[in-house]
Amino acid sequence: MQFRTESSVSAMNSFMFFLFFFSLLLLSRHHCAEVYEISPAQPLSEGQTLVSPRQVFELGFFSPNNNSGNNKYVGIWHKSIFPRKVVWVANREKPIAASDTLASLRISSKGNLELVDGKQNPLWSTNISVLSNGSAASLLDTGNFVVKDDDVGAEPLWQSFDYPCDTLLPSMLLGFNSKSGEKNFLTSWKSESDPSTGMFMVGLTPQVPSQVVVWINGSTPYWRTGPWDKSTFIGLPGANDAYTSGFRLDDNAEEGTKYYSYNSYNSYNYGDVLEYSDISSDGKLKFMNSERGEYWILDFVAQNNSCDKYAACGPFGVCKRSESPTTPICKCLKGFAPKSHQEWTKGNRTGGCVRQTKLFCETNTSQSVALRRNEDGFLKMTQLKVPDFHEYIQIPISDAPKCRTQCLKNCSCVAYAHVDNIGCLVWSKDLLDIQEFAYGGEDLFIRLDRSELGK
Repeated sequence: MQFRTESSVSAMNSFMFFLFFFSLLLLSRHHCAEVYEISPAQPLSEGQTLVSPRQVFELGFFSPNNNSGNNKYVGIWHKSIFPRKVVWVANREKPIAASDTLASLRISSKGNLELVDGKQNPLWSTNISVLSNGSAASLLDTGNFVVKDDDVGAEPLWQSFDYPCDTLLPSMLLGFNSKSGEKNFLTSWKSESDPSTGMFMVGLTPQVPSQVVVWINGSTPYWRTGPWDKSTFIGLPGANDAYTSGFRLDDNAEEGTKYYSYNSYNSYNYGDVLEYSDISSDGKLKFMNSERGEYWILDFVAQNNSCDKYAACGPFGVCKRSESPTTPICKCLKGFAPKSHQEWTKGNRTGGCVRQTKLFCETNTSQSVALRRNEDGFLKMTQLKVPDFHEYIQIPISDAPKCRTQCLKNCSCVAYAHVDNIGCLVWSKDLLDIQEFAYGGEDLFIRLDRSELGK
C-alpha cells in the first residue's frame, strides 16, 4: 500500500514537471514570435510580428478579413484591439501569394528594408538613397515604422508616416510641399478584401485658407470640410470638440509647405485612448477612438446625410438635410430659378439654378452718382456651409464693410463672407456645394440686382 502511494506521488510530480516544462516551451515560442527590431541578422518571417515598445502597435503578415485564401500583405495594426484595423500596408500593390509561407521582410546588404517572396523575388522596398550597412527597422508607439542606422540620435532614413495609405494617425501629416513636389494623401482600399489603391483620395487643397477634400479618382470632388479658420474647418459644425480642438494646419508660404495633422487628446499616454481617421473603400471619411483598448467607437463620420455629397443641388442651389439618406431637399438661392424645371420636378437637382435678373453692373458701366443709387445689393443668408472655390482678400480681419466694398466694385464677384479668424472671402464662379445647417455655419452675402432684393 505504501509502495502504491509513493508511486502515485512520483507520477503526479512527473506530470506537474511536464506541464511546467510545456508551459515554458509555449511561453518561449510566443516570446520568439514577437520581435522589437528587424536587423540584417534578424529578418521578419510569417508567424512573427514586430511590436512597438509599449505594445501599442504591431506589424506582421496578414490576409484581409483573416481569410487564409486571400493574398497576404505586410501591415501595421493596433495590437490589442479587435476587430483588427490595418492602418498601413507596405506591399498594397504587390501581394504575397496565399500559398507562400516563406516570404520575409529583411534588411538588405545595402541597408534597404525589403520584402521578398519565398523565391526571393522583391515585392517592395524602402528605396533609401542614402545607403547604410548598419540599418535596422523598428515600430514606434505612434504607429510610425522607421528605418534608422547605427547612430541612435539620427533622423530616420525612411518612415512609413511619409507614405500614408488609407489611415491618418495622430501626428501624421496630410498635405504637400509645392517646391519639392512631395505629396501626402490618403487613398482608400479598393475593397474591404483588397488593400490596393481604390478610387477615393483625401488631401489638402492649395487654396488660402485651405480645406480637406475627398476626391473620386484624384480629381472629381466628393466631399469637403470648408475652409480652415486657424482652429477648425468651418464646414463641420457637428464634429466632436475633442477632435477639432486637436486639429492643426501649418501653412508656410516661404517654404511652400502646407500640412494638416491632429493630435490625440491623450497624446502623452499612448495606449489609454487610441484614435485614427480613415477613408473607406466607399468614400466615407471617419474618426474612430478606443478607450483602454477595448473596442473601436465611431466618433465622427463626414458623409452622414444626403447634403454631404458634393454639389448635391448644383450651382446656386442650397441643400437642406432631409430624413432620406439619398434625397436632399434643394432650393434655389433667392433671385435664381431651376435651370431645368423638368429635371427639377423629376428630382434631379444637380443641374442647379440660374440667375433670373442680370446684375446691374453687367448692363451699366457708368459710374455716375445717379446710377450708383441703383447698383447691386447683397442678400444675407445665415447658417451656411460656404461655397467652394473661395478667394481670400487680404484686408484687416476686423474690417467687414471693406469686404463688402471689395466685392461690390468687382462685377465678377457674386458673393462674399466675412468669417471670424479668416477675414474676407469672395466668390467669382458658380456658387457650388452650399449647405444649410440646423446650427452653426457662416453668413453669406449673395449679390443680386436691387430689384430682386425688394421681392
